[in-house]
Amino acid sequence: SRETATLSRPGPHLKFEDEVVALQPQVEKLQTLGVNKVIALGHSGFSVDQLIAKKVRGVDVVIGGHTNTFLYTGRAPSNEFPEGPYPFMVTSEDGREVPVVQAYAFGKYLGHLKVTFDEEGNVVKSSGTRTLFLPDPKVLADVDSWKKSLSNYSSQVVGHTLVFLNGSNFACRSQECNLGNLICDAMLDNLIRFSDGDQWNHVSACIMNGGGIRSSINERTSNGSITMEDLLAVLPFGGTFDLVHLKGSTLKKAFEHSVKRHGSRSGEFLQVAGFRVEYDLSRLPGHRVKTLSILCTKCRVPQYEAVRDELVYKVVMPSYLVDGGDNFHMIKEERQKHDSGDLDISVVSNYIAQRQKVYPSVEGRIRFYSSASGLEGPGSSLVLLGLLWLIWSQ
Repeated sequence: SRETATLSRPGPHLKFEDEVVALQPQVEKLQTLGVNKVIALGHSGFSVDQLIAKKVRGVDVVIGGHTNTFLYTGRAPSNEFPEGPYPFMVTSEDGREVPVVQAYAFGKYLGHLKVTFDEEGNVVKSSGTRTLFLPDPKVLADVDSWKKSLSNYSSQVVGHTLVFLNGSNFACRSQECNLGNLICDAMLDNLIRFSDGDQWNHVSACIMNGGGIRSSINERTSNGSITMEDLLAVLPFGGTFDLVHLKGSTLKKAFEHSVKRHGSRSGEFLQVAGFRVEYDLSRLPGHRVKTLSILCTKCRVPQYEAVRDELVYKVVMPSYLVDGGDNFHMIKEERQKHDSGDLDISVVSNYIAQRQKVYPSVEGRIRFYSSASGLEGPGSSLVLLGLLWLIWSQ
């Protein structure tokens, strides 16, 4: 998929093109060789699979992946909820019915697609089934024994949450989420050092890509207990939280990139601590940061100050971002200094263990502004109430 360049490290020489644009000439080349049955096998996600079926002339079947979409006709045999029938039929722009299939994930199902073509290579009929694989008894026994060995670690209770820790894609990839706040607060707390007289601390700000938050924690499960297993589900990648020196101009580029594709629930949306950012999504991408401020460090009373292009700021962030992940190439290319930090899971678990009870909120660190209607998002209702009170009191 085109996201490979940001989700992985393919190197400088590979170029990822638009799937529809790249496929069409290849299909036409096959047709000139007399091929009249074309199956597109790819890994671009279900929405792109459907787009290929609709747009690429000559593609008869699309077999996809990446989004692990579960398609099933009839009653599902396990706990997955079908997102459509199997096969999923798409009407192409030239009037053909094109079957699209995916086989979910983890080798749990085997897809069986049967397609009938006429003599000219047109699909005249398609049907399919999904076979649920039952666990192999010997492998299952091995897995159960490994689980027992790990249970003392994974079942260890770190602390408790009084509130729902929202780590959903909908929340953390499009707006401020309280689990993102908790993780960023933990990053900063881990780097609290003694004041040197000039600064109350050497770093005051954090950024965290929303795509790195992989799960929520339900306060209504197990009386709000947070186990190591819960935290491993939230942060499964085993990265570190690193300290990076960045110029203000680079920070502004990073925050612009954060909302470049806002609304697509892509992983680059930034969660923060020690920053206050206001976006105007009515502006074109690259010009959406309306205000950006950072908590001062060279001050006796911390307060937010506008980020200045020429100044260098210390920011703590996941090692994934330091290496340019989620296409934050400006961080990788323009960083002034980089110090590797502690393991992410250790930082967050220690933070929760020290407090025992956590209750992070959504508090207006990230706000959205519409030039038509003004401030939106957390805190905007308080502003409106204040204005109404002032008008009423006159």
